[in-house]
Amino acid sequence: MDASLSEVQPAARPGLARRVATTAVMLGLVVAAFETTVVTSAMPTLTRELGGQHLYSWVFSAYLFASTVGVLLFGKLADNLGRKPVFSLGMGLFLLGSVLCGMAQSVPALIAFRVIQGLGAGALQPTTMTISADLYTLRERAAVQGVFTGAWGAANVVGPLIGGWLVMHASWRWAFLVNVPVGLLALAMLHASYRDPERRSARVDVWGPALTGVSLGLLLFALEHGGSSGSRLPFAVAAFVGLVAVARQQRTSPSPLVPLELLRDRTVLAGLFGSLLGGGLLYSSTAFVPLWMTERGGYTPLMAGLALVPLLAGWACGSTFGVRVFMRGGLRASAGGGFVIALLGASLFALGVAHGWGTVATFASLGLLGLGLGPAASTSLIGPQTRAPWHYRGMITSTIYACRMLGGSFTIAAVDLVHGGFSWRFALIAAIAGTGALVLSTLAPGRGVTETGAAAS
Repeated sequence: MDASLSEVQPAARPGLARRVATTAVMLGLVVAAFETTVVTSAMPTLTRELGGQHLYSWVFSAYLFASTVGVLLFGKLADNLGRKPVFSLGMGLFLLGSVLCGMAQSVPALIAFRVIQGLGAGALQPTTMTISADLYTLRERAAVQGVFTGAWGAANVVGPLIGGWLVMHASWRWAFLVNVPVGLLALAMLHASYRDPERRSARVDVWGPALTGVSLGLLLFALEHGGSSGSRLPFAVAAFVGLVAVARQQRTSPSPLVPLELLRDRTVLAGLFGSLLGGGLLYSSTAFVPLWMTERGGYTPLMAGLALVPLLAGWACGSTFGVRVFMRGGLRASAGGGFVIALLGASLFALGVAHGWGTVATFASLGLLGLGLGPAASTSLIGPQTRAPWHYRGMITSTIYACRMLGGSFTIAAVDLVHGGFSWRFALIAAIAGTGALVLSTLAPGRGVTETGAAAS
């Protein structure tokens, strides 16, 4: 495989147009990040008011699962139809879902509307990063990543606080409606500044993403909380059959989800594993920490949102220095080392929950968890991007994001099945961090990446 980074006609010339396009995609990324965190603070109150506490995990899992399907489908379309139309479609679906969620009258209706919102997010998240990759070279992206991380981190830090404040002083419905004006502004700015580079025409395979989505959906139903083993077994068997069909279909597909030559690359393979486990850690923590704060700690929604601030601020800081570590030491040092730090933070947090440690110690352990997750997740994306030719860049970016969301949806479902209290749930999250540390420290390449190629270990 040619590991070089092929250069194409720039999507926006350096100057005002590129700055406007960068701001537009950054706003798109911020909207998606803000939505994920502002809702976490509101969710315990929301499900109580609508009478659907038993469906708590599904409000998160449905969104993440729909995002996974959206990523798999729209990431491929971005390579063939263009980044701008896919970004526009994704933003439209996301904003429509946000408005419908804000009007929901029951938790099942909310879950259905979260599916629409998640499909839109599935188009937005990888497309924003793919557009930024079109706008900047690898070395420029190392600096631009810091700007994106700062904006993303600010949205994540402010999101839980705004969500908690809205629940206490306005209504949880505004947690969804605040997205609309920012999303419309991002859409207008991108249309005014960004020009899609020329691309080769290719056949788009929709059966692969559709069949994969159905199979993984059946597997997710098999993990449904409250279901009996008898009801779960048929879903599990059907999911297994579906995944076997996916494997056979992908071998003969003219446009597979991930080309086989990319899967042979250790950087790509390690990035997929890192994204799967990193997403599981991030989304399960942001889902269950506020629930633990409100149900067991007796804290207000605002305080539950505040608990996520050290986690997400640590993520933002870790992402910034993680890119620099990756440039010097490769994926093993950045992602593998990040998971080791995340393991320490998650283990301390689980111990704190079990033994009733104070707020300061609890918040410090969450900050340490985020500090490790930052480099683990960000370089698990950038690493595979450096190994993919330009015409596969959108595909590999979307696959990485799909793995991140898929890891989140299944980890949330698995953690929700754990009995014995929150301490055991958070112990499982720590075990996932340990798995990430083991896998990335052994599988990932151990040398840095240059402008012209990526080094094997």
